[in-house]
Order: sequence, then structure tokens, then C-alpha cells
Amino acid sequence: PAPSREAELARAESDMARLEERLAEQVARAAADAASLTERLGQMRKALARPESAGDSRLSQWAMRLEDTESPALPPELEQLREKALDAREAALDTRRQAGLDLQSALRVHQEDAGRVVKALTDAEADLKRVEAAAKARAEAEAKARAEAEARTEELARPPAMTPARAKASTERTSRDDTPTRSEKPARGKLPPPPAKDEARTKGRVRMHTTIDMRSDSNFFTGFSMDISEGGIFIATVDAVPRGTSVDLDFTLPGGRPLTVNGVVRWARDGNDRTPELMPGVGVQFTSLPPEVAHAISSFVATRDPMFYPD
Repeated sequence: PAPSREAELARAESDMARLEERLAEQVARAAADAASLTERLGQMRKALARPESAGDSRLSQWAMRLEDTESPALPPELEQLREKALDAREAALDTRRQAGLDLQSALRVHQEDAGRVVKALTDAEADLKRVEAAAKARAEAEAKARAEAEARTEELARPPAMTPARAKASTERTSRDDTPTRSEKPARGKLPPPPAKDEARTKGRVRMHTTIDMRSDSNFFTGFSMDISEGGIFIATVDAVPRGTSVDLDFTLPGGRPLTVNGVVRWARDGNDRTPELMPGVGVQFTSLPPEVAHAISSFVATRDPMFYPD
């Protein structure tokens, strides 16, 4: 990944610090060399001015040449440039210090705002738990009162105790009354007709896995689709919308281009622990498909194997 801006600045600042340190060492070394050179030049002039050196013509020539020679001093603009660099470093330091103070101030304001939101959420959660606990206690009390009332009603409706003879006669009479006559017995072989099957789908569905955005007048969420037909699409989601709701759908067919279609929610399925393999979701019927969109969906469905469902 590309380095962050902070990392780039830190690296540049480190390189600049090493360069400034090296330049400072070079300037100090040049000043020391200039002082040493001046000292050597003075010592040599004194040595050549001694009487024993006057008899040698070559030394006399060196004395004349070195008399006009001056040791080079550091140029004054070098010190000016060094001061300019120091001024620039001080200005940059002041700017960074002020920026740090501004950043701390902005961060403090953000932390205070976040603290107020956290406190509001904590208070709201506490009130919600209190209300839920009160509602639960009230429901339990009402259920207990209903159970006690039903028990009292059953106790009052129970007939008085009977003697053994009366109880036997009552039992026999009840048994005779409960025995069906020949005319009351159901005819053999006649079972109730089976429930009517759901109407067959007019358009077969094929498997498809893709994310899908669904929008209505009061809702927006992202789910995923598991199958599609030329007439509609299934959207797996726990945020079901009511049947009859008009929705706008945005999705991309596998290997195709993004599509935007309109539809109406025709059915919804909630999650069920007894059938966890059936995901909750909604079935949307397409409405007013543009020709190019209808052609794209038809072409996609034609290339996939149909899904089969048990009777």
C-alpha cells in the first residue's frame, strides 16, 4: 500500500535533519581548517624571517610569496544562509505547534460531543430496560391472575361429589350416549379431499447469487438474491416490507451489467427455527420492465438450469 502522508513527512523530516546535521559539521570543520591554516601561515612567515633563512635564495622567494598570501576566511553569506535556515526551522516549529494546539482543541470538542451522545444513549437504554422489565412483570402478573381466575371458574363449575352407584350409572349413560349409531358412523373409504395445490408458477426460476439494493418510500436496505425468473426475484433479508409495497431494485446479473427495475412485494417469509434451511425474505414481482432489461433477464435465465420444487 502507498505510504501515508504522515509517514512521508516523517521520512522527509528525518532526511532533512540528517542533512542539516551534516552541513553543520562541514561548516564547523571548514572554520577549524581556516583557523589552522591561518596559524600555520603565521608560523611559516616567522620561520622564514629568521636570519639563518636569509642566505637561501629559495627561502627568500617563499618569504616574499607568503607575505602577500592571506588565509581564506569563511564567506559572510555562509553565516547568513545558516541564520536563514535557523529562522525557517523556528517558523516551521511555531506553525506545527499552533496546528497541534488547534488539533487538540478540535479533538476536545469532538470528545465532549461524543460524551454527551454516550450519556444520552446510556440513559435511554436504562429507561428502556426499566420499561421492558415493568411490562414483563405486568404481563406475568396478568397471566398469573388469569390462571387463578380460570382455576376458580373450573372449581365453581365442577359438579358436586356423587355416590359410587350414581357415578357408575352416570358413566354407563355417558358411554351409551357417546357411542355412535349405524347412521352416525362415517362411511368407510371416504376421506376428506386433499387441499388444493398452489397455482403453478408461470415462469421457472433459476439460481443466482448477487447483492441487491431495495428501496421503498419508507425503507432502504441491502440484501442478497438467491434465485430469479423472468417475472420476479427472491431477496433474502430480515427487513421484510409489507405485501403490496412498490419497490425499486438495483442489482447486477452475474457476468452482466447493473440493472434497475421496479416491482411489487407479493409475499414475505419470516425466519423459522423448525426450517432453518429456508431463509427469510420477500418475493418481488417485476413491473414495467424496459425491453432491454427484460431481454437481459431472459437471456440470463435461458443459460441457467431451472430450479425444481417438490409437490
